[in-house]
Amino acid sequence: MTTDSNSFQYSEQHLRELFALRSISGVGPVGLEKLLNHFESPSYILAASPAELQNFGLKKRSIDSLARMDLQQFDTVFEWLAEPNRNVIPIGSTYYPPLLAQTATPPLFLFTIGNIEHLLTPQIAVVGSRNPTPHGMANTQKFCRSLVTEGLTITSGLALGIDGEAHRAALATNGYTVAVTGTGLSLVYPARHRELAHAIAEQGLLVSECFPNESATIGSFPKRNRIIAGLSLGTLVIEAAKKSGSLITAHVAMNESREVFAVPGTISNPLASGCHSLIRQGAKLVENVKDIIEELPSIVLAQKQATHVETRPPLNSESAEFLKFVDYQTTSLDSILIRSQLPLETITSKLLLLELDGWIVNTTGGYLRL
Repeated sequence: MTTDSNSFQYSEQHLRELFALRSISGVGPVGLEKLLNHFESPSYILAASPAELQNFGLKKRSIDSLARMDLQQFDTVFEWLAEPNRNVIPIGSTYYPPLLAQTATPPLFLFTIGNIEHLLTPQIAVVGSRNPTPHGMANTQKFCRSLVTEGLTITSGLALGIDGEAHRAALATNGYTVAVTGTGLSLVYPARHRELAHAIAEQGLLVSECFPNESATIGSFPKRNRIIAGLSLGTLVIEAAKKSGSLITAHVAMNESREVFAVPGTISNPLASGCHSLIRQGAKLVENVKDIIEELPSIVLAQKQATHVETRPPLNSESAEFLKFVDYQTTSLDSILIRSQLPLETITSKLLLLELDGWIVNTTGGYLRL
């Protein structure tokens, strides 16, 4: 891995155990979450007897899969990670996105190519139809360019249509963009986005919970969509039919109490029907970026700060580790106490230093990450 291992604070053995859990046959994100909550650590799960696993409720197929598990089978993953600019971010580590960690089924780890610092920036998901109208493409360019100038990272799924245009708009504005894929990062899907993926790896970040050489399956893209929504403060939908996959991302965002924004269209445009449906369900109708920004208080506060991102000092590993306890939404002192398990005097000291350096702001009700 190219990043200092102290940033991740996990051994190769622990990573292999996480990889093993992700490889259990017949167990998805919800099942993994329940397993970890019950057994508390990957090593305990792998050491559990068949009877213990059966009592937990694991099916025979999954128990047999665990019994056959060989941690050496992941050697090829570490060979992939040895290449420049590639990393794996296990849950709980410094660089694991705090908003994603708070979701119902956070991935056990994220493979990345590019600048992992982008995971810690405030993100907005921009999604939509794979076959948009020219008007939809123009709206994507307009919104994404403006969102970038407001300090937001554009996050999407590298798909054809709106997704790809969102990434291109961010890159063209010299902004940050995060592409979450439904395949392993050694593959590019769709293949025609190979050049775009390379550009994102250079200027932004490619992210996947899939193993590097893992192909797409039926459930790959809904799983990818939950990550897109989980990384982001809010989700903007630009043109979507009623059965569009983009609506999965929006509904995940709603279920996670994140903001959802939808661009309206004419009633004669079938690609407006999904957006209109979201608006009826409570999504905010937006006509310009101002409509989005006013719903994201942390961004508004960031714009008012005298200390700019470009001038604030870089985080050391200790400060970066502590910063993950503060959200892009107001985080109470009590929440920080519970999450960090540190003494109050230590917490207040660290908060003061982060505030002085421009990484957080003290506001009514708690602290906001900038």
